[in-house]
Amino acid sequence: MHTTPISRLSKATLLTALLFCAMLGAYMAFGHQLIGALYAGELAPALRGVFGGAHPLEFYLQKTDRFVAAWGMVILAGCCTLLVQLGRLRQPAATVTVLDWALGALYLAIGYAFLSLYGYEGDWYRLDQMLGWTGAPPFQHRVLFLWLAHVLLWAAPGTTILTAYLATQVVALALALIAVRLFATLFIRRDLAFTAQFLALAIWAPTVSYYTFYDVGIIAVYAAALYLLFHARFALYLAVFAVGTYNHEITLFLVVASLFGLRRRMPLPKLAALLAAQLVLYVLVRWSLFYFLPTHAAWEGGKLAKNVAMLLHTPARVVASLGPLLIWYAIALTGWSQASAMLRRVTIILPCLLLMTFVVGQLNEARQFDAFIPVTVALLCCRIQAMTARVIPNRASAAAAPLDGLPTPHA
Repeated sequence: MHTTPISRLSKATLLTALLFCAMLGAYMAFGHQLIGALYAGELAPALRGVFGGAHPLEFYLQKTDRFVAAWGMVILAGCCTLLVQLGRLRQPAATVTVLDWALGALYLAIGYAFLSLYGYEGDWYRLDQMLGWTGAPPFQHRVLFLWLAHVLLWAAPGTTILTAYLATQVVALALALIAVRLFATLFIRRDLAFTAQFLALAIWAPTVSYYTFYDVGIIAVYAAALYLLFHARFALYLAVFAVGTYNHEITLFLVVASLFGLRRRMPLPKLAALLAAQLVLYVLVRWSLFYFLPTHAAWEGGKLAKNVAMLLHTPARVVASLGPLLIWYAIALTGWSQASAMLRRVTIILPCLLLMTFVVGQLNEARQFDAFIPVTVALLCCRIQAMTARVIPNRASAAAAPLDGLPTPHA
């Protein structure tokens, strides 16, 4: 019987998922014994030095359990995503189905799991201090989801601070997943746009470390803002821009993105008016924050010297943090030739983020580049769309094509 490439790939994906489940089962049954034997030097004595005597056995067991649980979920979710994607290539869907919602819920649950497993409260970002408006600059001016936490604490007085924080991040994750999916519909078939949600999750997950109220919100704001910018819906774009500035001052780079993205698509006077409107809104929002929450600085000093020292003396810290991102960026470059001119232009966001991170951020924190996740995902979607178009070049569907030509801004 003749089998198509899609059928063969579906079977291979299903087999991979089953084999991985078997590996997870084997780890659950024998993983602790294996690690214990390695730790004691009973198995592969040459590896005994890897463990050293710095930590007890329980430390390594907990770290391994956490890694297997978190990334096991991501791999299985990836298999589910690919299976549904292959199914949609055989039978396109004209509307959002229950399966799309189920995948979204799965991605949301995995994102929450990463926050729970890998998140921690740093001494420099205490949740109680943030909620008491006594955080250090620049953290105390990133207030959008702090407001939501206050609403939750007011509505349910018995709620703990940590529970309120995690609840706000579930909301932020949900908004980010929805916004990323919307933005992806410009570059990939609408019935395959759930793929973008998985990609965003996979890129973001390794960046999770200490708790903040604003990081996930950055992804949501940038994805929503870029979607509206590409659609030339400028009134809504400005609203998202203003609200997003209350989440993080990094929205300033959206001004740069709009300049580069629209400079050949919009009359100069109207583009100048849009840029001016953004700058006015930005100044007003930032002024309101400094007025109601006075502080002595807009950012934390000494970062430039710290980053230079890090590059010179501990480059491994930078590589370990940014390595996964660089791999994703390299893969995303394969979609460059299929990307629209406007999408290519808004990649200016990345050098802006790099400059900001080097001067006022920390190069060993991959989370500094969260704002570029929607653009990275969009480039990946361009590549996936090109690949799927080759597989089924003549199949038509109401959901089949992304928005090929974007609307020309005229207002």
